[in-house]
Amino acid sequence: MKYYLFVLLFITSWVYSAAQSYYGPYGLFSMDKYKTLDSAYLKVSYKLTYIKDTIKSDDKSTDLEVLLIGKHTSKYFSQQFAEYNEYIKQLYKLHKEAFPSPKGGTLGIEIFKDYNSNKLTVTDLVTHMDLSFIYKEDFTKTTWTILNENQTITSYPCQKATTTFRGRKYEAWFTTKIPINNGPWKFGGLPGLILQISDTQNNFVFECTGIESLVVKEPIKFYTLNYTELKREDYNQFVKRFHKNIIAYYKALGRWAGSKEKTSIQLPYNPLEKN
Repeated sequence: MKYYLFVLLFITSWVYSAAQSYYGPYGLFSMDKYKTLDSAYLKVSYKLTYIKDTIKSDDKSTDLEVLLIGKHTSKYFSQQFAEYNEYIKQLYKLHKEAFPSPKGGTLGIEIFKDYNSNKLTVTDLVTHMDLSFIYKEDFTKTTWTILNENQTITSYPCQKATTTFRGRKYEAWFTTKIPINNGPWKFGGLPGLILQISDTQNNFVFECTGIESLVVKEPIKFYTLNYTELKREDYNQFVKRFHKNIIAYYKALGRWAGSKEKTSIQLPYNPLEKN
């Protein structure tokens, strides 16, 4: 019994810590319903190292993320969350008496870039609060300064470029050996794939860890959930309010079941987009 209690507490604490990541609050979502937008011929893996709390700048978190690139659409998402979901499924199989029936799902945000319409779609899957969010925006035209500095990353020759994007200054390394206008997260706009990019304060560092040409193409899935659509600015304000006072947020949804005496819990807030 003590073992089962320990496992349950571990899962609860992990999900709670995941809710504090830079994207915003998270929950498991069903993977059963989706539509295939494209087929990926290239898979690029990245390691993200980031700081959740600027007061504790030495306390860094990491995530393993993937960029799937198709002819018409790309998708960027957290592979680490998907792998964690598979771990939970196996745990259910081993200890069925300790858990309810598992539901397929993973955690996180997914970013889609549509090359034909020049539109970007972001989905945030927060179904532990019965809410899933989506917002759409045009590709933001980024003004890059390409410098005469070079280095090799994952065996590809890369050139340096700098830009400012939504409140942060960035340094990127891209390769013209892969002439694809894309990169991790929302980044792109260079004459080659971005293999490494970081803000100048190193709050967020994206590093390519591998590039794979897919012999068997991988479907680019868009999960068909009941999304609440917002503007990007409104979504970012929503996430900011969540971090500012998580109790007020849950009370507004009628979901707070914790201590009545406690009125405020604040989470570290260090967003990629400052404006």
